[in-house]
Amino acid sequence: MSQHTIYIAEDDEDDQFLLRTAFASASKACELVFFTNGEQLLNQLQETGPRPALVLLDLNMPVMDGFQTLQYLRQQDAYRTLPVVVLTTSSQRDDVMRAYSLGANSFITKPNQYVDLVKTVQHLQQFWLNLAQIPPANPQPAVS
Repeated sequence: MSQHTIYIAEDDEDDQFLLRTAFASASKACELVFFTNGEQLLNQLQETGPRPALVLLDLNMPVMDGFQTLQYLRQQDAYRTLPVVVLTTSSQRDDVMRAYSLGANSFITKPNQYVDLVKTVQHLQQFWLNLAQIPPANPQPAVS
């Protein structure tokens, strides 16, 4: 199994630790790159060649929050099809609606129990890294 890179925008150090541990329990095939705000994530995307297989985005972060980050990503041709999953403590209907309207591929409320976080990570990996067909970073127009 090839290694997938996942960018995670999460400012809470405890949540970073829990996510790192949950991913390690679920699979060894992921490289996790953490950012404490959306601006750092966007800077990294613009500086490196290969894009991540998946972005996990918290909503409540300093400097540039998850909504601002998502909006920026979806306005850029290069990142319009990049899979972005909002993973946040919020379960507010307005946050869910806003995230989807800005182009989130999925919205997941962080589970309260660690065992449920591991299951969530397993489901994320299974779907986004194994099952879903993801368009290439720079799709070529179809020839008819």
